[in-house]
Amino acid sequence: MPSFVPLVWPAHADAAVSFLSSNVWPYHWQPTLTEEQAANVKLVGDDIESFWVEAGDETIGLIRVFDLDDIATGSPLLDIRIAQAHRGRGVGTAAVSWIVDHLFSSYNELHRIEATTRHDNRAMQRVFERCGFRLEGRLLEAWANADGSRADTWIFAILRREWSAIRPG
Repeated sequence: MPSFVPLVWPAHADAAVSFLSSNVWPYHWQPTLTEEQAANVKLVGDDIESFWVEAGDETIGLIRVFDLDDIATGSPLLDIRIAQAHRGRGVGTAAVSWIVDHLFSSYNELHRIEATTRHDNRAMQRVFERCGFRLEGRLLEAWANADGSRADTWIFAILRREWSAIRPG
């Protein structure tokens, strides 16, 4: 079972740049990032929190949560990145499950959490479904890719009452 550690900026800046630029992200806008591009990825701020996904001493993933300034009336969004060598091993499911528990437990006023993925990212869709999210919609050609192509975006969400019904204990 992985552990989850808050990303601290700027103390973890070099590690974040290294992690983001040393992996391929096939279902993100830019599948490969240079160090300069990785340095420009916003990981912390007034409305963003990030967490490392760790297995022992190894960083195996990164979770970002956006739109935290909209907790009371809106929905935070998730971005999950799992290192290539650790994909397909349940790490994404553990990460999404943990962040959903963390958000609903930390923010009493939070009503729903949203997540998006490309229509062709079946692995991420299965993770969301396993974690209690439901497909809410499909946005045609809304996902721009670096090569100029477009992909459909699928929107998933989970409500607090749905999370409460499936959480252990």
